[in-house]
Amino acid sequence: MALVMAGCASLPPETTVATRFARALEGTFDNRAQWDQAPDRLRRPPAAGHPYDWIDLQFASFYAVDAPTLGHTMIYVEWRAGGPDGPISRQRIWTLRNEGPELARMDFYTFRDPAPYAGRGDDPAAFAALKAEDLIGYGADCGLFVTERREELLVATIHENTCTITSRSGRRMGIRASVILAGNSLTYSEAGILEDGSFAFLVPGGANYQFLRSP
Repeated sequence: MALVMAGCASLPPETTVATRFARALEGTFDNRAQWDQAPDRLRRPPAAGHPYDWIDLQFASFYAVDAPTLGHTMIYVEWRAGGPDGPISRQRIWTLRNEGPELARMDFYTFRDPAPYAGRGDDPAAFAALKAEDLIGYGADCGLFVTERREELLVATIHENTCTITSRSGRRMGIRASVILAGNSLTYSEAGILEDGSFAFLVPGGANYQFLRSP
């Protein structure tokens, strides 16, 4: 995914919504049930620009981590393809901050160098020296806003009309993303939409990921 550079501003104390979202998200999820039920025609690798629908098998782990130099409520995201010990397909930092008593903001960041953090989500020392300049984000206009719609349901979304970035290739695109946490289920999708309405990327390539918490 193409991202633009952004620093991590100092964040105010977390709200109940931010705290609940972070705590509820901790753990490991997979979309094995979705994969098992998918027709063979969807079980194929993604391709640039979304020429066809697809789905893959992912194991997603979320860890609450502490980086004293940042002071954020932070989640380290590590996904593995095909199995819990498969190759890493995604490493992210998600931060949460106050936006009011019933609203929190979540920002996505990638690592400039993800290798030192691979497989270390449960290592308290792994993120101790993480700094703002070690991360790359979407920018100030591209936070996802987290609301608690009812008990055990928290929703974070952003729309492509709100968040527009310039990719490393120089293309302008809007970013659409949705993270819905309901008890032990997690629904996830993200897309980059070019100015002509076509997809730069769509993850997954069709229906949203439907994750269930692993036993």
